[in-house]
Amino acid sequence: MNDWTLDGRLGLQVIVRVCAGCQSFWFDEHKSLQITPGSTLKLMKFIGEHSSTVKPKLSDVLHCPRCGGPLALAHDIVRNMRFNYWECRSGHGRFIGFFDFLKEKNFIHALSNQEIQQLKQNVQTVNCCNCGASINLETNSVCPYCHSPISMLDMKEQQQMLAQLKEAAEPRPVDPALPLKLSLATERTAALFKPDDTEWWEDAARGDLVQAGLKAVARWILPGL
Repeated sequence: MNDWTLDGRLGLQVIVRVCAGCQSFWFDEHKSLQITPGSTLKLMKFIGEHSSTVKPKLSDVLHCPRCGGPLALAHDIVRNMRFNYWECRSGHGRFIGFFDFLKEKNFIHALSNQEIQQLKQNVQTVNCCNCGASINLETNSVCPYCHSPISMLDMKEQQQMLAQLKEAAEPRPVDPALPLKLSLATERTAALFKPDDTEWWEDAARGDLVQAGLKAVARWILPGL
């Protein structure tokens, strides 16, 4: 794992250990709750650049990088979205996959039956964001292998928050035109999911709706980050 130093709240720095091969992060203690909005954006961009539809196979027993003790699988929920991580029994930190990190930060949206029907008009199959298996939308509304719901990066509900995160990532004097800029960013992001948005649909047709959303974020919300 490689160490990555990010900005934390109250002027502190947070060291995140990153493993692109495992598609996972290690956070000491409660550091994942202390990163700034700008650092969250950087991690989202990293996920978009290093995640893959081929999900890594982790060891049956994972060990704490600080004490060497075995990690325990833990389950949590945020706004009806369940996510998993592995925690050190001695409280040294947690190991969490890219997809579950996005769930924890409330960036993942499980599609309703109506949304699946709308998606099916343009896309026949998608990849499960949890296990990577192919899902035929004609016959399945959840993954037939791990039973995870069909999910995507939640752009519709999170679009204004993402625009605000970008502002927080680039500190500067308060801009009197900020409300207008946020409104324009909201309209621009909403347009990503219109039927004529060929880039999003091309990415979605490759099978991974979360990666399609991350690429959309990189195009519109994260230029130059």
